[in-house]
Amino acid sequence: MSTLQTTRIGSLEYGEQDVILLTEGLIGLPDLKRWILCDMDGQVPMKWLQSLDREQFCVPVTTPTLFRDGYEVILPEAVCADLGGGQAEDYVVLIIATVHPGGERITGNLAAPLVVHGGTRRGVQLALEEPSLSMQEEIDYLKFGLAVNGKGTENEAGQPGAPPEQAELDNVEPLVLSP
Repeated sequence: MSTLQTTRIGSLEYGEQDVILLTEGLIGLPDLKRWILCDMDGQVPMKWLQSLDREQFCVPVTTPTLFRDGYEVILPEAVCADLGGGQAEDYVVLIIATVHPGGERITGNLAAPLVVHGGTRRGVQLALEEPSLSMQEEIDYLKFGLAVNGKGTENEAGQPGAPPEQAELDNVEPLVLSP
């Protein structure tokens, strides 16, 4: 086990099996490649993505369903092969969120999702060129509130969902592998 002293979370113990390798780092931060997921306090349906390369740097991440129903990512074949291949259900999609001052507004970057292979723990941040995807998509506060209160999430059509499991890489969003 290794230990990391972080600015926001404090002391963290982790094993190599916990490390997520973002092969190209984050967009604009290519040197930050090694990460771990950490729980947030309470029932908040978000996690901290903590950098192991820069201990003072972490970002909140969550599932895209808290921002938009029907969100899909098409993973190019070459990227899929680099991350470990497999089927769509082998991958997890996470959205980097911004909690604005005072915590009264939360937005997410749907145009640059993180895609991580659950088995190999290799991932990449994609830059999607879809005009309908916002870099500051407002969170669905109803779903977020339901998840915070432990009641799962439910969209307007009444289709149930569930908040992501804490500190686990579960398949939380649809992923389409390109042919």
